[in-house]
Amino acid sequence: MPPVLSKIRIYPIKSLDPVEVNSVKIGTRSLLGDRRFALLNDDGGFINGKRTGLVNQLQATFDDELKHVIFNVRGSDEKNTFHLSNDVSRIETFLSDFFKMKVHFIKNEEGRLMDEPDESATTVVAFETMQLLADSLYDPIDTLRLRFRSNIEISNVPPYWEEILASNTSENGIRFKIGEVEMIGISLRARCNVPPRDPFTGDTDKTFIKRMLLSREGSVPVWSHVRELNSLYHLSVNTFIPDSEIGKEIKTGDEVVVFL
Repeated sequence: MPPVLSKIRIYPIKSLDPVEVNSVKIGTRSLLGDRRFALLNDDGGFINGKRTGLVNQLQATFDDELKHVIFNVRGSDEKNTFHLSNDVSRIETFLSDFFKMKVHFIKNEEGRLMDEPDESATTVVAFETMQLLADSLYDPIDTLRLRFRSNIEISNVPPYWEEILASNTSENGIRFKIGEVEMIGISLRARCNVPPRDPFTGDTDKTFIKRMLLSREGSVPVWSHVRELNSLYHLSVNTFIPDSEIGKEIKTGDEVVVFL
């Protein structure tokens, strides 16, 4: 069976919970609606999992049209519902109280809230990669998905197949298509201090990185150049989407074709 797109996740609010969808249109070098909103502090820095584990303790769910968000502290029954565009001041008050700092709730429709908006706004990983890690780290696969926060999952491939999309010899990247949408694999994604945080409590597992490195050490495929990097602590592939693809759509079940 050929590789297929098996899972799509977008993150309407940067650093908070994902929404799983069966199809999504392409926005400006990104998946439409992904990281559309973000939380900033007074210094203009993102309030994210790198900064505070409180991010993990805040649950965000969304309506089907992604117009409303419901915030609640994990484990609490108290729900706070806001319109994402019309209730900005109320959202900022709620979040400022929760984080105990001034929070600015910002919106950008042009894909500018990504970590690398111009170069690689979308991340790709294989289901089989996540399953292998789940088995070796004794961590449920859905928990790992929350730790690593990838957008696109591809199935019917070997573990770490996605690393074929990141070449250390091609300056132009590796072209591939999901359905009718062309993308370009750019680089293996170096990981930070977010994956070791429990995605529900924010507590840091000080053994996580060591255990992941041990797992990676025994499972590097021949097509990967991860050993040439400064660390094996990489997972998923940073992907560039050309402006020519804006408005096109990808959906689960789409075949994936790589142009090597």
